[in-house]
Amino acid sequence: MKKTLILSIAAAVMALPALAALTSGLKPGSQVTPFHPTHVSGPLAGSDKCFPCTYQNRPQIQVWVNGDDMANVTAIAKSLDRAMSRYTGQEFKAMIVVLSNPSNDAMLRTSAAKFAKDGQLSRIAVAVLPSTHEAVKAYQINTSADIKNTVIAYEGWKVVANMVNLKGNEKGIASLDTAIAELVK
Repeated sequence: MKKTLILSIAAAVMALPALAALTSGLKPGSQVTPFHPTHVSGPLAGSDKCFPCTYQNRPQIQVWVNGDDMANVTAIAKSLDRAMSRYTGQEFKAMIVVLSNPSNDAMLRTSAAKFAKDGQLSRIAVAVLPSTHEAVKAYQINTSADIKNTVIAYEGWKVVANMVNLKGNEKGIASLDTAIAELVK
């Protein structure tokens, strides 16, 4: 009986991490900080300008991509691109940050630029940043294989919403659209 109880408790303790919610990114109320990714397309293409610094207090969203399926990223990016058009008067800005490692950095720069061109993403910034960059830690981006993307919405340098593993399906895009509508109020 004791042995069974001990084994049951051990199994339950080992299962806890699997049941825990996946977390990544700065939480609401946190401050975003400057960082300098390599912009491969969009308004900052060919530079390493800081996105938050460039657009200051405007409502902004960053989507940090960590090995997500590019079809999913494309759906999210197209939604953000449409939102930038819809909320031009509120000066809404959005950026996709694709995380790389030393072995795939050059390839990702090329594929990220192609992704933006093929997706006809004319408004949204697309950038590449090494997963070892200090900004990954500063923005609290979880780079585990379970985290495919992290969405951080902020205005006036203050985070107002955070989403993890956003799906580019109807439900996911609806939740993104709701977050954007709240952000640009």
